[in-house]
Amino acid sequence: MKPTLILISLLYTTQLLGQVIHDESYQDASFWAFKAELTECVLSKDIKKLESLLADTIRVGHDECSSRGAGCSKSEFLAYYSSEHPENPWREMAQILRFGFRHIADPNPNRIIPHDKMVFQGPSYLPKINEAKELLILGTHVNIRVKPSLSAKVIHQASFEVFPCKCGVGDATESTLQENDGIQWIEIKLPNGKMGYMAEKLTSFSLTKEMTIAKINGEWKIISFYNDWGC
Repeated sequence: MKPTLILISLLYTTQLLGQVIHDESYQDASFWAFKAELTECVLSKDIKKLESLLADTIRVGHDECSSRGAGCSKSEFLAYYSSEHPENPWREMAQILRFGFRHIADPNPNRIIPHDKMVFQGPSYLPKINEAKELLILGTHVNIRVKPSLSAKVIHQASFEVFPCKCGVGDATESTLQENDGIQWIEIKLPNGKMGYMAEKLTSFSLTKEMTIAKINGEWKIISFYNDWGC
């Protein structure tokens, strides 16, 4: 099976398993084609191809570029990720592609990067969870344990479910994130009110980027690869 077909299969499996994940890429045939092109690019880690899929300016968060406040230029974006963090963007983009895009109207399409009002934004579950107070499990039959340890008793299993957590910068405590057995554990609240622990990498807490893709002069381009910390 071709890599693109594998990814599409994973995406549809995810849709069936999780009500908060709903990919709306099918609503526009030209975007569907762009997403397939981006998927091939990400799987092959083709930096030259990625360059052709970027807008001239890309909105980012924090201090990735020198032109703070106005987003990165294309060259700044590529230089930062290819030299300092060569694996991170490919992993993050692959996850966003896996969990799909929602089709929305941008309330401010002329801010930073002028573009058409209708955009696709991923991952698709973002508007369905409060990232400061909730997280989404990104897997099936994920073990939740009584303590942050692989030897601890499994008290619950969950698939693509939302759980309360003290994930926000202002709410986090010493027990929110703990490292043990070479795993970063995150504390969540179960429906019975008890606390449990699971691998942080299997939750939405581990994916801090959003990607927005919009039409500029009739062509789909990535205009945002943004880290907006809440959870």
